[in-house]
Amino acid sequence: MSQILRRKPGRVLIPARNSRHRIACLALYRALLRLATQVSLPDNLATGWGAGENPIAIHIQRAFRRNVADTSPRIVYPSLGAGYRMLSVLRGAATSPSSEHHRSITTFLESRLEERQRSLANRPPPRSSSYNPKSTATHPDTLPLLTKVSPPPNPSDPESRPVYAIPHRPRPQSELGGTGRRKIPRLDLANDFPFLRLTKPQPAILSRVLGQKVSRRAKRGEAVGVLKDEAIPDAVLEDEWDATIAQLQREENGSLLQNGKWGKPRGIEPEQRRRGRHDVGAEIPYAHTVRQGMKEMLDSLTRERADQIARAEAMRQLIIREKSLAAQEKAQRAAEKRARWETRMFELHGAGWRDLFPNLKESERAVHR
Repeated sequence: MSQILRRKPGRVLIPARNSRHRIACLALYRALLRLATQVSLPDNLATGWGAGENPIAIHIQRAFRRNVADTSPRIVYPSLGAGYRMLSVLRGAATSPSSEHHRSITTFLESRLEERQRSLANRPPPRSSSYNPKSTATHPDTLPLLTKVSPPPNPSDPESRPVYAIPHRPRPQSELGGTGRRKIPRLDLANDFPFLRLTKPQPAILSRVLGQKVSRRAKRGEAVGVLKDEAIPDAVLEDEWDATIAQLQREENGSLLQNGKWGKPRGIEPEQRRRGRHDVGAEIPYAHTVRQGMKEMLDSLTRERADQIARAEAMRQLIIREKSLAAQEKAQRAAEKRARWETRMFELHGAGWRDLFPNLKESERAVHR
């Protein structure tokens, strides 16, 4: 093995690509595993890693798995040397259970078994079979943040402007949890979709809904691009083909007359060619159908955009109200703190406590009350 690893200077050795090195490692691995089963162990060590598991073989496998990525001869050579020394240790322990080699193996395994037992004792208990991870679905008792209050479409206003209200916020101070101080939400955008940042971390359901909305809008935008760049030109060509076939059919039927005489067939008019129209019965041109579909898609995107603007406006109004309440509550806390301080000064110094603070501003408790 030393001849394999000690190569001439300038030649790079990659142990994993050397067949002789691979054969030597596999032979050492198999020899160690064969000797591991021949060493007799006490019952507590023999069953410490599970029934039917040999602890010596387990540690040998871990060592080889840990060193499998080593490529430097400076690291590989000592590892192989330790493996060959371990062969003599295992051979001596298998031959004589009272030898020093056997005692060293049992001492090593006892220390590892104690460490394993401590690790298992500190490990959290396994989840039961009935464990149900927290769902990201909306709780049935959750109150909606936004409520649409715009009137339904009517003959006088077929496309009513969307309007949203926030009936359940801002919450009164008595319902605020934690420190009781109001936290102002932040208005943010995710690809033109407004939303409020209320808590950290961001709820999973909010991330999921925003991702779905962004993905759906992106697909609609891509569909509009495909209709404009590919479907409409193809439909125009299809309409031109139908118009040409219809014209040739009229020519064959003798329907093209000019001043009572047979005339040359006229070509497709430029305007008719541009619009892709034909007059075969009452059929609707292909290009018209595709343009109608693209218009519906664009109208859908426009309505969605107007809806998001209305939502953003309602959220902006909520932030304004939240800031106003936060300012009032802050002033109320300051007034209550001033009142507690004045009470304490009165208890400590009596009625003339104000003389100790000549620059003290008069209390505004009456105003805040």
